Amino acid sequence: MITRNYLSSTGCHLYYEPTGNRTSFTFESAFYSQLSGWKENINDNTPASWGWASRVYSYGAYTNKEGMHGLGRAFDIGRIVYRNSSGSEQTISMRYDVWRNYANADWYKRRYWGTAASLMGRFRHVITYMDNQQHWNHIHVDNAYYGDPADATFNTGSSSQSYIVQGACRQVWGLSTAVDGDWGPETESHSTSVLRRIGRTSGTITSRANFRAFCTASFRKAAGTQA
Repeated sequence: MITRNYLSSTGCHLYYEPTGNRTSFTFESAFYSQLSGWKENINDNTPASWGWASRVYSYGAYTNKEGMHGLGRAFDIGRIVYRNSSGSEQTISMRYDVWRNYANADWYKRRYWGTAASLMGRFRHVITYMDNQQHWNHIHVDNAYYGDPADATFNTGSSSQSYIVQGACRQVWGLSTAVDGDWGPETESHSTSVLRRIGRTSGTITSRANFRAFCTASFRKAAGTQA
C-alpha cells in the first residue's frame, strides 16, 4: 500500500469530494500506477488550451471493508478539474446527482460518458450512474480483472460496459442509441458506425484494437480535442 495526496504528479492534487479539502488516499501500488497512467492519458488527449488535470476529487480509495476498496484497488471519482497557465479552468463532473436536472445536462453527459469511456479503455470495472443510484455522485473504477490498456476488451454480456458504449454513442457521437445496458443490433450498429467514422475500416467493438480506439476517440471528441 502507498499513500498519496496527488495522482501521478505533484501537480495533480487529490481532494475529498464531500468536504472539498485536499486529502491523502491509500492505494495498492500497482493500481495507483495504473490509475496514474490513465490520468496521463487523458492529459494527453485534451485540448492544449485546457492545460493539465490539476485536481481530482474523490469519495475514496482504500477503506476498511470487503471488496476492491478493502484491497486499495478501487477509486471513486467525483470531479476532475483542469487548469491552464492563465488560471482558466475546465471541469469534468461525475456528479449526476447534481446536474441531472439541469437544462444543459447533455453538456455534462457528453464529458461524463467520454471520461467513462477513457476509464473503460484501461479498466474492466467502471461503474456509472446507470448501474445504480449509489453511483449517481461518482464513477467507480477498479482493477479486479485488469488495469492495463493492452488487456482491455469488450464483453457483450456486461451491462456496465454496454451502458458506457451506448452513453458515448448517444451523448458524445450524437446517435439515437438507447442506453439500456443490453447489447443488441442497435448498439452493435451504432458503435460500428463510430468506428468507421474514426477510420477503423473493419471489425466491430469486440475487437480489442477497435475497442481501445473507440474509448480514446470518445474521450477526445467529448473534450473537443477533435471533431
